[in-house]
Amino acid sequence: MTSSLLTTPTPPHVLEARRKRWIYGILTVFFGITQILWVGIPVLMAVLWSLVDPQHPWSFPQLFPEKLSWAQWTYVFKYTNIVRALKTSYSVAPLAVLLSFILSLPTAYVLGRKNIPGKKVFMLVVLLPIIMPGMVVALFLSRVFAAFHLTQSFFGLVLAHTLMGIPYMIRVLTTSFEAIPQDIIDAAENLGANTFVKIKDIFLPMVRPGLLAGMVFAFTTSIEEFNLTFVIGTPTFETIPTILYSFLGYNFIRTNASVVALIMMTPNIILLFIVERILKADYLSASLGKV
Repeated sequence: MTSSLLTTPTPPHVLEARRKRWIYGILTVFFGITQILWVGIPVLMAVLWSLVDPQHPWSFPQLFPEKLSWAQWTYVFKYTNIVRALKTSYSVAPLAVLLSFILSLPTAYVLGRKNIPGKKVFMLVVLLPIIMPGMVVALFLSRVFAAFHLTQSFFGLVLAHTLMGIPYMIRVLTTSFEAIPQDIIDAAENLGANTFVKIKDIFLPMVRPGLLAGMVFAFTTSIEEFNLTFVIGTPTFETIPTILYSFLGYNFIRTNASVVALIMMTPNIILLFIVERILKADYLSASLGKV
């Protein structure tokens, strides 16, 4: 008896789902490998270099250090001004973030909610400090700061870091204000909401994710800022980057530089995870109508 086998064709939606899973799998593997090469290996190398025992140097062709110790960390905290630099950096950064927010909020509101002539040109001008080389900006600003007797002063240092954080804050807040639906504002006005109520119950809750993102950018920029601090603040004020660059000069000391780099990097990573959790909570609240 002859029998024929009939094969049922795979439905198109199943093929499409398989294709998407295949693409997502490739992208996941690609980005995983990229993150390992771009972030994981450099961080691992920094950790290993910071733990090299001075009595057992690490050099090619050794794959890992022969012996690990805390000697490099002890040296940095004992023979450098890292503690004072930490105090300066984490005193300047919050003040710079607060000042950049206060100065950026009115400008971001106008750019985000009003149709003004030359808006795009102004946004490009605002972003110029990010595009230009940091040392060029520092050299030109130093002359202005010197004219107003702001060099070698704590307020001058805060103001310099504020100027570097303002472009990030304006850009992020402007996008946040643009994303607010006009229907919500019109409905609030029809219900009799005054300016204070609109700011408190509409604008601030809805721009909060953008505000947190702008704060992260401004804070990280301040912590990592070297050029303005070096030109305007040193030798009176030292921050973590100035200590780091002292080990990256002609006498390149990789072990000590790794210690300072980890000290500068770790709080920023912790802050990033904290803000990420807050942003997720904000978006969840918004989706549930709790803004």
